[in-house]
Amino acid sequence: MSKLFLFAVMGYIIFLPTQFDFGGAFRLAPSDLFLMLGLFAAGFHLKLDRRQFSSWHWGMLFIFVLASFVSIWRNGFITQYALLQKDIGFILLLLTYIMLTQAVDSWDRLYKMLRVFLLSVLWLNAVALFAFFSGVKVPFMVQDGRLSGMLIDPNAYGGLLVTAFAIHIMTSGSGVKLLRGWVSIVATITLSGGIMMTFSRSSWIGLILVLLTLLLSNPSRLIKIGMGFIAAFVALLLYKGTAYLDVLGSMSSRPSQIQSRLDIIGKALDWIAQSPLLGIGLGSYNYELRIIIHNTPLWFMTEFGLVGLLVYGGFMVWFFIVGIRSYRAADAIHRPVILALLLSHAAMIGLSMGIEALFQRYWWFMMAMNAACIKLTDSKLKGEIRYQTQGIERSTGRRQRQQTQENRETEQAQQTQQAEPREYSI
Repeated sequence: MSKLFLFAVMGYIIFLPTQFDFGGAFRLAPSDLFLMLGLFAAGFHLKLDRRQFSSWHWGMLFIFVLASFVSIWRNGFITQYALLQKDIGFILLLLTYIMLTQAVDSWDRLYKMLRVFLLSVLWLNAVALFAFFSGVKVPFMVQDGRLSGMLIDPNAYGGLLVTAFAIHIMTSGSGVKLLRGWVSIVATITLSGGIMMTFSRSSWIGLILVLLTLLLSNPSRLIKIGMGFIAAFVALLLYKGTAYLDVLGSMSSRPSQIQSRLDIIGKALDWIAQSPLLGIGLGSYNYELRIIIHNTPLWFMTEFGLVGLLVYGGFMVWFFIVGIRSYRAADAIHRPVILALLLSHAAMIGLSMGIEALFQRYWWFMMAMNAACIKLTDSKLKGEIRYQTQGIERSTGRRQRQQTQENRETEQAQQTQQAEPREYSI
């Protein structure tokens, strides 16, 4: 069952950037099928680790239940959209998080999972760029002149590319390189071009956070990033011509969309004033206006109230605390990847200012990898609940116990040697 479990985990990661739209609100994500397979393979051996599953996780589950009851109390019912897309969807994301953290039993496994993620994103982005520049109609890849990949929404796809970009850039200079040689160069150029062609201002906010961090930590790395964006921009002008600059300007500004977002925020603020503590209930905004808020913190404040917003904020901050703790405890060779995971988390928070980003599966993948690092760097935490997954974590636990016993015997031998009387000769 361990091989089946790992097969399901890798399948989940490979298909993270894809989903199929069957019209309306129904979309099928192949990753969810692999999630079901992984849960079946893990069975009753799927355990929680207190280092990786905190009270904030339980708090998030609680506020979803609470907001559902608020919706029933306020409206007399809860919509199918809220029940399936929000409640059940969040439970599936929590199970995904547990499965992914459990799969990481070594640094090699962590790097392999991140490398598979990057390669999957690069392959899909290559197809999307081909469809954009060639004019060949590939399903889902381009929406209204904006690159959208197979995530249907250009903003969600932009967040995916920025996340992959942060992981790639931060691991390309030192430590363990996930991509090497010409693959790394191609990744920098194509990811840069893809981020531009999404015309997603929300993802650009996340990108700015990544660039600011690099400016403070490693300014020389910005040269490589700048060359990647310049190459992508030159290729665009050579293919489309300078007349396309007007299109770039109009697609980037989109004043009508800005006004629409302001109207959405205005209505949300009215409802917040009516029910500031517990909100108006899960799915109520969508039920009333048939649209979503396009801002994750504002969505929480509107439908979950101040209680929900505080829990959501604590949940987000918890991952920064865990990541910083892992960074300090890790060896120098592993620190770049931890910093990359922290940056991807910050970039997604930036993206959440423009969309309801909490239900993006790739964000939960990054959060899971971030939390997995604490298990790899902090093995002395008291009160931990060890994993029991057969063939995966059990063997790892045995190796850790053997290594701990050997370290203790070595320390005892050194202490005995120091305590023995020494003879000196003159």
